[in-house]
Amino acid sequence: MIWTIYTIGYAGWASAALRDHVLALGAALVDVRIAPTSKSPQWRKEALAALMGAAYRHLPTLGNRNAFTGGPVALNDPERALPPIAALLECGPVVLLCGCADPQRCHRSVAAAFLAERLGAEVEHILAPERTNRPSEQLRLPGWE
Repeated sequence: MIWTIYTIGYAGWASAALRDHVLALGAALVDVRIAPTSKSPQWRKEALAALMGAAYRHLPTLGNRNAFTGGPVALNDPERALPPIAALLECGPVVLLCGCADPQRCHRSVAAAFLAERLGAEVEHILAPERTNRPSEQLRLPGWE
């Protein structure tokens, strides 16, 4: 059996839409932030646990020890993450959650690659839905077309 590990960054998502997407996959949501807090209350550990119920797990062993220092990605203790992730995968897919919109600029890609290699899983990155409202000309940021 091929296991699937998805990754998702909550940036650009409404919390209910993210919940619905994860539950539609039949997946467990594994928060891989070393410190599951946010300036936005809906993305804090307690709020995510309430939103997702039994489908939510926080696994700081897959967190980035350098998240607050700007250093290179250094997973906290990835070996210790293998048994709980393997157990979750036995029941269905897993979605690794962090805050970053771009998986290529987020430690969750490193965590997913590690897990995929060690557990023989496939990885798929889930991107936020397209924004329907474009910023005004005054607020236009680099990268907006």
